[in-house]
Amino acid sequence: MGKTYLFSPVGNTDPIKYLRDGSLLHICRHYKPDVIYLYLSKEMLENHEKDNRYVKTLELLGEKLDHTFEVYIRSNAEMCEVQQYDLFYTEFGKMIGEIEQGMEKDDILFVNMASGTPAMKSALLVMATLTEYRFRPIQVSTPKKKSNEEHEERKEYDVMANWELDEDNEEGYENRCQEIKCMNLLKMLKIDIIEKHLRAYDYQAAWSVGKEIRKDISPIAYQWLETAAARAMLDWEKMARVLPKRNGILKTVNGNDKKRVLFEYTLALDLKLKRGEYADFLRAITPLGVDLLEMVLERFCGVDIERYYCKKRAVEWDKKALQGTEIQEILDEAYKHKQGFRGGVVYSSHLNAIVKAKCSDVRLANRVQELVEVEQKVRNIAAHQIVSVTPEWIKEKTGKSTIQIMDMIKSICEKVEINTKKEYWRSYDVMNDKIIEALNE
Repeated sequence: MGKTYLFSPVGNTDPIKYLRDGSLLHICRHYKPDVIYLYLSKEMLENHEKDNRYVKTLELLGEKLDHTFEVYIRSNAEMCEVQQYDLFYTEFGKMIGEIEQGMEKDDILFVNMASGTPAMKSALLVMATLTEYRFRPIQVSTPKKKSNEEHEERKEYDVMANWELDEDNEEGYENRCQEIKCMNLLKMLKIDIIEKHLRAYDYQAAWSVGKEIRKDISPIAYQWLETAAARAMLDWEKMARVLPKRNGILKTVNGNDKKRVLFEYTLALDLKLKRGEYADFLRAITPLGVDLLEMVLERFCGVDIERYYCKKRAVEWDKKALQGTEIQEILDEAYKHKQGFRGGVVYSSHLNAIVKAKCSDVRLANRVQELVEVEQKVRNIAAHQIVSVTPEWIKEKTGKSTIQIMDMIKSICEKVEINTKKEYWRSYDVMNDKIIEALNE
């Protein structure tokens, strides 16, 4: 258990008035803070210098409770304009910030919201709702549960007499303290920002904002934000570490499960479209195209194409494995205008030639052909030239809209059973709903 701290402005009802505790004394009686910081305006400082009423009364309470209060005075003898809220907002912010810097992780800071001028109370209320200070605001009701109407002379204050007549010293006193459950508006604003980032599929930005309010959201919500960021980056190892267990909607990805990896890659490709990253979208089609065509060849053409590969720095054709085979004949025919097939790095255009020759599913073969044509028309331009890649530019170059291109890819994925249900394409939206639900719990 750490230390407890109290920051308290001091007002006209402190330390005792109408034979009952003022707010300052009542909070100390109930919460027994270890360290107390009192803020005194010019008028309250004059009272303190006259009879030490605030510190002395706290010493008397400490003796009664067998508890030591460590009291520090913070004052501003120049503070005469006690109605100016903005002055207190700045001054209190600085003081509370300094207190928090000296606190340990398990320490607790209480703030008296009931003492002081209306401007002081307003400043503290705004700090409790709008800022990132980690304090617990305390309100204290009056003994009569309404405003103090009668007048009590305070110019001559007798510390001992007020203490001895204080009815809150009696057994069974009523605890009038109440912790205010201030809705932290800054937290609400940041959660709203996170939700907007999620709906825009910008998971790194959502996680970045989540880090700022990590202490104010549930551990599960933060895990989801980390998971989403790792998932969108295809970081399976990190995703496995942070993914909430038994979450009901998402499982970890085994890097050896080719279909699952390709499904996640395709979803990530779709994210690029949704974020307007059109050049990245086009560049990312190439590696996916090769993998998809390999699966088409295996499933619909009966060809284990990888037996014709030699794997060095990149996947390349193995000329010895090709020699004298049907695959060699198909490739030579496709590239007879170039005096036959010369091998090298495996491209989707190579695989497409084999699909055209051996695939009996005409519709699938046409889909593959269309995808390869799109890739060939724009890949080199997007990869090697500085161009503004827009949906209009893509349509002009390929004759296909971005949605049509993505639908082609999804169609091939469904054919080779990378994805078996159309609703799975909404996986990121389902995850977003889950994260937003966790953020608002």
